[in-house]
Amino acid sequence: MTAAVVLGSTVAAPAAQADFTFYRTDPHVGACWDKVTAYGGVYQVSNNLLNGTGGWHTARVLVNRPGVGIQSDQSYTAAPGEWKVGAIAHVAIVPNDDYLVHLDGVQVVGIPAHGIPYFMNHCKVKESPSVKVRQALSYGLAQLDSIYVGCAAGTYRFGTVPTGTLHHDGRTCGQSRVYKQPAGVKGYDCSGLIHKMFQHAGVYFPWTSSSAMKSGIPQVAKSQIQVGDLLAKNGHVAVYLGDGDGDGVASVLEATPKWQNADGTWTGVVISSATNYLNSSEYTAHRVPGI
Repeated sequence: MTAAVVLGSTVAAPAAQADFTFYRTDPHVGACWDKVTAYGGVYQVSNNLLNGTGGWHTARVLVNRPGVGIQSDQSYTAAPGEWKVGAIAHVAIVPNDDYLVHLDGVQVVGIPAHGIPYFMNHCKVKESPSVKVRQALSYGLAQLDSIYVGCAAGTYRFGTVPTGTLHHDGRTCGQSRVYKQPAGVKGYDCSGLIHKMFQHAGVYFPWTSSSAMKSGIPQVAKSQIQVGDLLAKNGHVAVYLGDGDGDGVASVLEATPKWQNADGTWTGVVISSATNYLNSSEYTAHRVPGI
């Protein structure tokens, strides 16, 4: 679980299970935290700006010590589609320091160091050396917590936003539910998300189903898997995010019906453990050409 952040405060919300905490700004700003001393001690924080938009955006990160003043003040800018990671790395903050983030001149995050919850610790999303993979992940991660719309959703499974409320009957294509999609809300299924990710990165990507990806994209050994590779079976596909914090547990980004919300929709775009995908013989690893 992560947190949704409004001006100056955090609001608990059911969100993607990522160790990088992406605050729900547009574009997303994020941080990961490593506690380097005992409880109440010093954290090291790495910040990032996840720009899934078509414009340039600037983040400013400050650490303010009450009664003393600003301890750190740094800014960085992300180009359209860029995931800027580690521009402000390893900023030490101590109890009662205020961690503040401004996005394009407006404060969007404000939390005290002692209020940083456990789930914000560590960074499992590993940065790829490939620009195109980073661009694809920028789009995909920016869709975190989008709803799941199922395999019967047609163009809506690729993120198309409807003007009226829709109900997509997944039972017509082998699923067990009807998925609600409210007006104005975008959604994805597993292959729709991945298709749009690589399309966003400018990669030739004609495959629009998990079975097509499994049969059409070159396979690689799981022992050679890299960030941005796909783990696919007939019926599901996820993109590999790597093991960013070195704890031995890698992650994947996927669109799957994770939990049902009060309005009847299903949260779909989440970060999950890669363990089952790597251990299952049903899933094979694939590297998209041109990345």
